[in-house]
Amino acid sequence: MARFRMLDPATLCVTDQLVMDAVTDRTRAVMPVLFGGRAIDFSRVRKELASRDIAIVEDAAHAFGSRNGARRVGATGDLTCFSFGPIKNLTCGQGGIVIPRTRAEAATIRRIRMLGIVQSQAERSRTTSYQVEGFGLRYQMSGINAAIGLAQLEHFEKAETTRRILWRSYRRVLTGLDGVRLVDVDPDRSVPHLCQVLIPHRVEVHAQMKARGIGVGVHYPPNHLQPAFAPWRRDLPATEQACREVLTLPFHQHLTENDIDQVVTALGQALKTVGAASCARS
Repeated sequence: MARFRMLDPATLCVTDQLVMDAVTDRTRAVMPVLFGGRAIDFSRVRKELASRDIAIVEDAAHAFGSRNGARRVGATGDLTCFSFGPIKNLTCGQGGIVIPRTRAEAATIRRIRMLGIVQSQAERSRTTSYQVEGFGLRYQMSGINAAIGLAQLEHFEKAETTRRILWRSYRRVLTGLDGVRLVDVDPDRSVPHLCQVLIPHRVEVHAQMKARGIGVGVHYPPNHLQPAFAPWRRDLPATEQACREVLTLPFHQHLTENDIDQVVTALGQALKTVGAASCARS
């Protein structure tokens, strides 16, 4: 079975070179995940991918507002997909958006999101029938959700600035903890969505933090180890190692500096407690 290093351990994202190492003659698309909000630069390999008829589909669920060079994410890639769920950088309550590059792609996306129906709702209201031309899903966003998103958008500049300040505060305070590696989201260009650390004894530390009332989490169990993907499983040791170590710290734009100090203090105490217990067992 082939062994691939499909992420950079410092960022938990793919790089252009890692992607090029993995593509084959059968590859039709690559889907970089802009994990934690970090934009991924594919400019060096874009021409080669295009010459091989390989599309770049950006999973930018975490990265609304981030930049790739001078351009916002969404003006990059061949297709960009955003999520506007409850905890995203910009929220609609629930929903998302796909940024196409051509009129034909836009028409296809509209048709798929509305059960394969060709005519718009306005067009259907003026006639007695409509056409279904192919596969479709019920993915249209409600007007209420769209209104929430538009209201959020008016205040996004403040949210963007606050997220950067808070992420840098975590970085500053975490430097005092031994054995803790902060996952780099490149806050100068990105709008941070997650604040994550790589730590020893993650399972035990997670339990200690929860016991202290700190809302930590784990993002995410690797897809290739899930039963749904068993037919395509391959050996991804870097991904599996990161999964054993990663811990997501509380992070949202309503945190305070005092909240961050409390989280990091609790993390330091948990690491000491678990480390001492581990030494005692050995």
